[in-house]
Amino acid sequence: MSSSETGPILLCYDRSDGARHAIETAGALFPGRKAVVLHVWSPISLAVVAYGGLLPTPDDYDSGLEKVARQVADEGAELAKAAGLDASARLAEGTYEGTWHAIVEAADTQGASLIAIGARGLSTFKSLMLGSVSHGVAQHSHLPVLIVPPASA
Repeated sequence: MSSSETGPILLCYDRSDGARHAIETAGALFPGRKAVVLHVWSPISLAVVAYGGLLPTPDDYDSGLEKVARQVADEGAELAKAAGLDASARLAEGTYEGTWHAIVEAADTQGASLIAIGARGLSTFKSLMLGSVSHGVAQHSHLPVLIVPPASA
């Protein structure tokens, strides 16, 4: 088997209902499989520059954000373990290239065989305005991508 067939599943987690549903679905489809739960966080300086700010920000802002991001990733890993996966948590730092880019890069770094991500179910208009992380991952990854639609009501 090649590493693409034996590598872990990369699960994207951001505390959203869609991310939780994607983890549950991956657990049902691939019980016992090794998984990496990824949370992408963005330093405050990235947001400040993206919105045209030029003010320096204290370093402790980013360390606080990173600490919370670690908690989110750990929470996702616990959910994945409860869903029957052999999971560990990882962080990726967002860049100007977008969240999807950080996810695709992390999948390569982790030797993942599959990326599983929840879809928020944005309307066409909202998707155009806000962008779609799941769409970006699907369009730019060389790995299979499992996009889990929102759970039905």
